Amino acid sequence: MIAGGGDYPVQLARILAGRGERPFIAALDGAADPEAFGGDADIRRYRLGQLGSLLDELRQRQIVDIVMLGALPRPSFGALRPEMSTLKYLPHFAKAFQGGDDHLLRGVVSFFEQQGFRVHGPAQIAPELTAPSGPVGRRQPSATQRELLEHGFSLLKALSPFDVGQAAILADHRVVAIEAAEGTDAMIQRVADLVAGGRLKIGKGDGVLVKLPKTGQDLRVDMPAIGPDTLRNIAAAGLAGIGLRAGEVLVGDRAALGRLADQLGLFVEGVA
Repeated sequence: MIAGGGDYPVQLARILAGRGERPFIAALDGAADPEAFGGDADIRRYRLGQLGSLLDELRQRQIVDIVMLGALPRPSFGALRPEMSTLKYLPHFAKAFQGGDDHLLRGVVSFFEQQGFRVHGPAQIAPELTAPSGPVGRRQPSATQRELLEHGFSLLKALSPFDVGQAAILADHRVVAIEAAEGTDAMIQRVADLVAGGRLKIGKGDGVLVKLPKTGQDLRVDMPAIGPDTLRNIAAAGLAGIGLRAGEVLVGDRAALGRLADQLGLFVEGVA
């Protein structure tokens, strides 16, 4: 596992441990927290510029199957500080950096495939980490809220060719926010600030968040995700719940997320 930040790499490692497996974890410096995996984890820390060393380690261990998971801020090409064994790979990544996030991630996948590795998505290894079809928790969206969710899904699908965000907020039969480079939580805060400032009114039970992958997005390395903070943020913003594309958005521990949704009075719905 090539691990970035957040709790999802740790959750996946625990799921694998429950199956009796002990993956080798390459913790990306500045993103993953090696201590979060526990003292028994087979883990080493790597800078992005140590790609050559990572490849040598994977080959020495005869590893051919890779999963990449966790948050990683997009680095600048000039900040990679490559070691000598990495320099020969720079032309490939120079091309990958010449585009949006999708282009960069596809370049990363193609690089590892060209080196003889098989890249797997987290949902292929642990589908229980993704949104199920139906409610997560006791609450379900009303008929009006379902219409908003479907409208939001259609909106994000139409925006896919422009490589913008993976989420939007809708209320009162209209779009009030679309995720851009700031990310989902910052978009939710933007809406909360508008409500607090009196520039936007959202009726109780009206506003919804929708999140799903862009059309053609490579879910092996770029699967959308929510977590407990997402639920807390939308509750603070006065929204009613979240609609997710079932099987294509990471939610982590479904039971724990459902309990939190119930506590906050929210619905979380996986839509097929």
